[in-house]
Amino acid sequence: MSWLTGLAPSQLGVTKNTDVNLPTDAPSIVRKLQQQGWNTALVGKAHWSSHGKAGDLRDDLPRLQALGFDQAIEVGGPRALRRMNCALTDDWAKAGLLASQRADLETRYAMGRTAAAWTVRPTLLPQALYPDIWIAEQSLEQLNAMPTTKPWLLWVSFVGPHEPFDTPLPWHGRNQAKNLPVASPKPGWLNQLPEQCELRRTSKAWADQLSPAAIAACRADYADHLQLLDQQVSRLLDRLEQRSDATSTAIAVTADHGELLGDSEMLYKGTFLEGAVRVPWIYKEPSRLRSKAEQNGKQSTLKPLSLTNLLSKTIAGLNSGGKQMALQNWASKQQGAVVEFGAERLFIQGPRKLALDGNGQPLWGIHLNRDPQEQTNVIEAQPQRWQFSPWWQQLRQWAKHETKLRSKPNWVWRQLRSED
Repeated sequence: MSWLTGLAPSQLGVTKNTDVNLPTDAPSIVRKLQQQGWNTALVGKAHWSSHGKAGDLRDDLPRLQALGFDQAIEVGGPRALRRMNCALTDDWAKAGLLASQRADLETRYAMGRTAAAWTVRPTLLPQALYPDIWIAEQSLEQLNAMPTTKPWLLWVSFVGPHEPFDTPLPWHGRNQAKNLPVASPKPGWLNQLPEQCELRRTSKAWADQLSPAAIAACRADYADHLQLLDQQVSRLLDRLEQRSDATSTAIAVTADHGELLGDSEMLYKGTFLEGAVRVPWIYKEPSRLRSKAEQNGKQSTLKPLSLTNLLSKTIAGLNSGGKQMALQNWASKQQGAVVEFGAERLFIQGPRKLALDGNGQPLWGIHLNRDPQEQTNVIEAQPQRWQFSPWWQQLRQWAKHETKLRSKPNWVWRQLRSED
């Protein structure tokens, strides 16, 4: 919802997984392109509507059209596909696999947080009906149908990398845990946090749930799934290169959240630890705009940035050609990134991370350059550095300013709706 509207989660009032519907008159960066003559299409997981009850995602097509999509083929996440129908589940039914696939998902998830949910085993589905491969195939068809006489936006949203841990053959088993980075150990300071702190509560919920073998297996399967997705993205890029407008097309690759994969003895997300909040952002401007110097040079950074604002800025800049330099200039002026979950916020500025509670009080702080595995809470372990370092003081001032800006969601919502 943040990506589509350009609003922060707190401005939308949605800072956790919850059963909500995005209003059809919400701000939409896609609708603005559509109004300016762009052809727009969506394929994959959107989750801008309620998936809490049994239904058919195609019934929500009017919402997607109101938000600016000319065409949409929506797919639910694995948990939602236990009860939600869509074009993908129709194909499962035609192949005689719908009942068995849903039974498999029920086996994994019906009992809540148990080992069945993260046990690694290949999917029951044939390759062509595996969600991410099916999404890629539908996206290729949409790409073929895009006009060459007008600008277009194709929004492809894969389900993975995500649970269930069920990567199919031939990708299953390609990676071994011993060849992958190990999970970060659980730091002792987590248990010193206030009881109501989101990180403390999430950590407590995972206590004694995961064995080292289970963590290793999940990490290996996740790596397998990443390679599957790499190949699907390659299929799209190869097809794009065959189009006459390939040199006029900008490409962005990103993700909506990370995955702890055993870091601090937890899975999934729901925390401000690095595994959950760091996501990739890869952007390639239209090749016809690139100079030889830019083509030969690598331009990348690990500087923390707000992904919601970055995606909004990117799509807003497509009308002016999608030039990368405009994004770089904007990014260079940003103070850092803000992450929201529940009532808490995380502020990342350079290598420093500061988590605040709902009242704006510091919960914990990390210096990633000195402590990449997040084993030391600077606030408790290094009080002198925390109190007197000008860098930490600067971060605290910025966090205070940002907190004040984000405390008026209704005003921001009305303002952006009137502009839209």
